[in-house]
Amino acid sequence: MSNIFLLPPNLDKKERFAASWEYLLKNVQGLGQDFVSFLTQRSGKPRSTFIKAVSYPFFSSDIQPDILLECQDFDIICDHRIESELSEYSLATFLAIAKLQSKPTYVAVISNSYCLFEPEILDSEEAKLYYLQPHDDINSSMPYFCWQDIYALVAQKQHHLAHEFGEYMHSMNMQPWQHRMWGDLFLNPDVAKSFSEQWGQTIDYFEGIAIAKQSGYSALEIIYPLPWLQLLYLYAARSVPHQDLQSVSPYLVATVWIKGDARKQIRAFQGINQSFVIPENNDLIVEVRASVADGLWMMKAGSRPKLAATYYTSLDRLVSKDIPQVQANLLAFTKAVFAHVKSIVSSSV
Repeated sequence: MSNIFLLPPNLDKKERFAASWEYLLKNVQGLGQDFVSFLTQRSGKPRSTFIKAVSYPFFSSDIQPDILLECQDFDIICDHRIESELSEYSLATFLAIAKLQSKPTYVAVISNSYCLFEPEILDSEEAKLYYLQPHDDINSSMPYFCWQDIYALVAQKQHHLAHEFGEYMHSMNMQPWQHRMWGDLFLNPDVAKSFSEQWGQTIDYFEGIAIAKQSGYSALEIIYPLPWLQLLYLYAARSVPHQDLQSVSPYLVATVWIKGDARKQIRAFQGINQSFVIPENNDLIVEVRASVADGLWMMKAGSRPKLAATYYTSLDRLVSKDIPQVQANLLAFTKAVFAHVKSIVSSSV
C-alpha cells in the first residue's frame, strides 16, 4: 500500500491490518529487517537481507496470503491469525505454494490466540522444508509465532508511526498480557489446560443441580441449571464486542442461553445494562449487558436457545499464583452470575 490514507473503506479488519503492517514495514527504518531476523532466528534458519513487504501478493486467482516478505535469499509467506479467526486458506495450502516457487520460500503463521494444526501437517516433509516453526524457549510449545512478540519489536522503535501502530495493535489485542503465571493463557494450550483445571470447585458446586463440565481449552459448560436456562457458558476472552465496559481486558465471560420458547425469560434481559460486586470478593466487579441481538430474538420462533445476556469481569483481578484463590474466585463469579440471572427473571416474570 503506497498511501495508507487511500485504503478502501470496505476492507475487513484482517485486510486493513495487513495493508497497515505493510505500510509500517516500508516506512519505519530497520523494522522489516528486525522482523525477518526475528522469524529466521527463532526458527533456526539463516538470516537474509529484507527487501520489502507486499500485502496480498498474487500467487493465483484464488490464493493471496496476507503478507509476503521479500528477502535477498528467500521469501516468507505470512498468514495472519487475528481474534481466533480461521484463515481462509489452510497451512497445507501455503506450504504447497511455497514448494512451487522458483525462489526459496517459507511460510510463517502469526496469531494472537492458540491455533490447532493437524499433527500430520506439522510432521510432513513440506513442513520440515518450508515451515518456519519456533524452536527456542519463547512460547516454544506453540508451533507458530505470536503477535505479542511482534508487538515488542514495534514498541522498541523510536518512531511516531511505530508508536501509533503499537496503539493499533493494542486495540487488536496483540499486546502481551502482563501476568507472570497466566500471561500465555490465550496463546499456550498447556497454560489454557491448566486454567481449565481450576473449574473443579465450580463443577462440584453444581453437582446434583446441573451438568457441569469443562469445554475446550479454558471454558465451562453448565447445562440446564434451571428448566428454562439451557446453558451457562463461561470462558476466558481477550476481547469482547461490548465497548462500554469499565472492566479491563482480558475478561472472564459468562453467556446466558435461554430456551427459545421461554419468551418471558428472554424478555426479562432486554436492554439490561448493570454492574454489581461479587459478595465473596469486593474486588471483583461484574458487568452484564444484553445480547447484541437484543430484541431481535423476540421475533424469532423456535426452540433453539437464544443468547439473552453476557456477564463480564476482568481476569486481572480474578487470577493469581494462589491456585485455591483462583478456584474460589471462579466459583464466586459463577455463583454470582447464576444468582443474578435468577433474580432478573424472578423480578420480571
